[in-house]
Amino acid sequence: MVVTSTGTDVSTTDTAYLSIAEASTQIEAGTLSPVDLVGAVLDRIAATDHLTNSYVLVTREAALAAAEAAAARARAGQRLGPLDGIPIGVKDIIDTEGVVTTNGTGAYRFRVPARDATSVALLRAAGAVVIGKTNTHELAYGGTTNNVHYGATHNPWKLDRVPGGSSGGSGSALAAGQALGALGTDTGGSIRGPASFCGITGIKPTWGLVSRAGVSPLSHTLDHVGPMTRSALDAALMLNVLQGYDPGDVDSQEHDREDYTDGIHDGIAGLTLAVIPSLLRYCTPGVRAAFDASLATLASLGVRLTEVEPTLGVDNPRALTTGIVQVESFDYHQDIFHDDPPTMGAVVRSRMSPGATALAYRYSRALDARKALEYQFDRTLKENGIDAYVVPTTPHPAFPIDADPDRDETPPMWMGHTYLFNISRQPAVSVPNGFDEDGLPTSLMIATAKWRDALALRIAHAFQQATDFHTRRPPL
Repeated sequence: MVVTSTGTDVSTTDTAYLSIAEASTQIEAGTLSPVDLVGAVLDRIAATDHLTNSYVLVTREAALAAAEAAAARARAGQRLGPLDGIPIGVKDIIDTEGVVTTNGTGAYRFRVPARDATSVALLRAAGAVVIGKTNTHELAYGGTTNNVHYGATHNPWKLDRVPGGSSGGSGSALAAGQALGALGTDTGGSIRGPASFCGITGIKPTWGLVSRAGVSPLSHTLDHVGPMTRSALDAALMLNVLQGYDPGDVDSQEHDREDYTDGIHDGIAGLTLAVIPSLLRYCTPGVRAAFDASLATLASLGVRLTEVEPTLGVDNPRALTTGIVQVESFDYHQDIFHDDPPTMGAVVRSRMSPGATALAYRYSRALDARKALEYQFDRTLKENGIDAYVVPTTPHPAFPIDADPDRDETPPMWMGHTYLFNISRQPAVSVPNGFDEDGLPTSLMIATAKWRDALALRIAHAFQQATDFHTRRPPL
């Protein structure tokens, strides 16, 4: 095993750290059984989850039974696709039939859904093995995964640091070798923040591309569901399965199906990528150094770099996000908000409470401002011949669990880069791009025009082909 100052190269590690693409190839060739793969991941969870608290529930027996079925299909030459037999973690605000789904809150500690969320049903239909439910910030309303009901999740790179949130359990599980892929949700950065802090890959797809049916809502205006993986290629494989119109989600959009792996290896020479200078203002030195190095790597791959400011003239986009989430989250969760004794944590209650007295005209204006910013982000790309925005995913790396700098802020300041692309509804993928002076992961975010998810993944894949940050793992 080759150990570096920032971890261990995955190419020398065990089965639990295989990529989805690698594991699928081995299953197809008959050199790896899904039973052995799922067993290796379950063993990894048993060995490490007392340190990370990535999972609130591990469905060991059901996972092994599903792995046996996947192995039988593989032996018969009847695999259902690249995800058949692949162990996947599911964020605990996403319904799983017959399995407790708490939404990260005390009120639903014993809630057992009668059916799978559409995203889970699609993964199961493709043969994926649900390994368990990953921890989440309560009701997905926060960026740390410091859950007062089910315990804080710890970052595998440094156990005293947060993994990000709200999909922190999914991010931690992937970094720790406790899953090969995971489902996350993203309202202001809840896929990409944990991807950044945990040194993994995550994509917030185009709004409406992946169904949210069966997912506990936070904001129907801003919520997205998407894959979290260790590489862009793996994210493409998951997105191939997750995409599609669903009448069960009133905001689901009809769009032609795509193969997101088609053309992913084509390279990026000739593309124009734009930096947003205002999003570099508060970056720590380590984040800025990694970003500058990433720009050099992208330039070496043949792209043209330029600068634009798509938020010019928009008054405080962070505040409009806060106003929308407060109103919509209170509307969805007001029943448990009023529980006596309280079943909702005090911090989440304080974030949600302004929604109870919000003025209708302010909410309406926030919705209008969101639409205006969406138009402006799209127009900036089109009018300037730009293929994608590139920015640091977060302005700083993971912070200590006991030192949340934005305890009462929504969205937190560290989400200042990510939430813009929830407002714009554009696909945005986060990929690891280095480590700071303390050995903590940093990350690059790539965002394209709506419905150009394949291009965002192609740029991310090209970057990962030229770097090895996504192949590192923490010395857990």
